[in-house]
Amino acid sequence: MKTLRLLSLCLIGSSLTLSACGVKDDVNDTGGLTAANDTNNESDTTGNTDFGEAGDGDGDGDGDGDGPGDGGDTGSFLPTTDLGTLASCDAWAQDCPEEEKCVAYASSGGTWDANKCVPIMGDGQVGDPCQYNGAVESTDDCAAGNWCWDSNAEGIGTCTALCTGGPDNPICAPGTSCSIANSGSINLCLLSCNPLLQDCPNPGTSCFFDGGNFVCANATSDIPVGEPCGFINDCIGGTICLAPESFPNCNGASCCGEFCDLAEPFCSIAGTECTAFFEEGTAPPGFEDIGVCVIPG
Repeated sequence: MKTLRLLSLCLIGSSLTLSACGVKDDVNDTGGLTAANDTNNESDTTGNTDFGEAGDGDGDGDGDGDGPGDGGDTGSFLPTTDLGTLASCDAWAQDCPEEEKCVAYASSGGTWDANKCVPIMGDGQVGDPCQYNGAVESTDDCAAGNWCWDSNAEGIGTCTALCTGGPDNPICAPGTSCSIANSGSINLCLLSCNPLLQDCPNPGTSCFFDGGNFVCANATSDIPVGEPCGFINDCIGGTICLAPESFPNCNGASCCGEFCDLAEPFCSIAGTECTAFFEEGTAPPGFEDIGVCVIPG
């Protein structure tokens, strides 16, 4: 069963430098999902600021990263199943024998941390319901090029396209974005969205930032603005889990902050201001007005 929470994004001070804070095997990396990042804090090709070093991997909020889900320097998703034996293949090249496909599975540490070849057991296409057989076995009834994602307690999920191309030039269908997670073992085409519009069509999903893109993923909690959080999808839709330095008063390792519209700025927390989410001139088309409410720098 793929129940997990997303990696949280910490806004360090007011510099708009984002760093990865933690993962937890509770509900649903971003993922739902989270993107792979390097640790140099330089702007990536999407124009947002890159993540720094990962933090609290054990989900207890203390930032020590010593838990079974420590994602290292990338976003991570955590399965809630036992672990298997390490195997490997290239998820981008899909270099498995005929009638098999290369997918992520859990080999150690409680996270999908490797890839292996599994038999193709069905012909489910993108959007079709599917049966996922756990993170160790990691088989499903989706066709080649697809993987069963966001499964529930019964293992029922949705066939979702694997990204094609490569990590430096991922390709997905229009309307979706490639989310790369768990050191590249997971690469999925998820629905793109706008955090100001919260325009995800499927019930239970909200628009989250995965480290490279805004994508739709399962919302796991409804923590309000200003309250402590640990993961992106802890927070109610339209908000984001940020480092405590972003707020005048945050009584946790991170707290839920709010997105805002630069064209009509409004922030509900006193002492914060609507600040551009993307560096000047780097916002993707249609995302120029996205801001986040933080202490002004």
